[in-house]
Amino acid sequence: MLIPWLILLHQDPPRDMRRTAALATCVMALIAIVAAVRTPATAAEQWSHTSETGVFQVRSEFSLSDDASRRLLAEIEQLQTDVETRLDIAVADRPVQLSIFSGRWSYSRYVASRVPEGANRPALYVQGPDMGHVFVYRRWGFETDVRHECTHAVLHNALPYIPLWLDEGLAEYFEAPPEDRTSDHPHLGSLRRAVFFGWRPDLRQLEEMGSLTDLGSREYQESWAWVHFMLHGPADVKAVLVEYLATIQKGEFAGPLSEKLQPVNGMTPEQRLLDHLESWE
Repeated sequence: MLIPWLILLHQDPPRDMRRTAALATCVMALIAIVAAVRTPATAAEQWSHTSETGVFQVRSEFSLSDDASRRLLAEIEQLQTDVETRLDIAVADRPVQLSIFSGRWSYSRYVASRVPEGANRPALYVQGPDMGHVFVYRRWGFETDVRHECTHAVLHNALPYIPLWLDEGLAEYFEAPPEDRTSDHPHLGSLRRAVFFGWRPDLRQLEEMGSLTDLGSREYQESWAWVHFMLHGPADVKAVLVEYLATIQKGEFAGPLSEKLQPVNGMTPEQRLLDHLESWE
């Protein structure tokens, strides 16, 4: 609302308004000066915590000395090894700067000056020319945001490109604490209920989605389901995923993954996925 008002002030107002305009301009200037004095130049120059954990250069606006924080740092240090082991890919040791903010205000202010389109997201990964950047702010469950976005960073340190749905599905898989990834992810229960009410997976439709704005909660859950199926389901689908990622890592065109998954015993990949979701414990 301030910008249109200031523009009007520059349209040669009537004489009886000029004194008010001048006074308002002075007030605005004083406010700007006070704000500049009270606010650090980059909104987060004074980090309470800085450390290096694996490839991650961690900095936080609040202390990370409690048990939960130390556990989180240990998890992201282990994340690269987990990704390499599960997916059978080699990950480059390219640095990733992880910035954790104390709240949404400082996060939005900092990100808006650097990645304006990401200021309204609760967490963000950006691949820079020299290193990756992860931005997260503290809220309930922010540890999940950290693991999710750091997974993106690790994957992009390994692969020259990755389909959007698979990128998000893998991040959804690795966003859970290591002990919960196999059997205790909340997506499992949600999808079982969805299947009961008639939902059915469609990998080809998922592959057509090219923007994050195309993905709703159900698409994120389905992406996770395909990843879980390929990592913990039949050996033939795990082999397809490993070969697919190896093709990408070599910089070759991998094509749609749906074309690699073949029917088995008359069952489509979607039917096999449903069986996997129903029978998994």
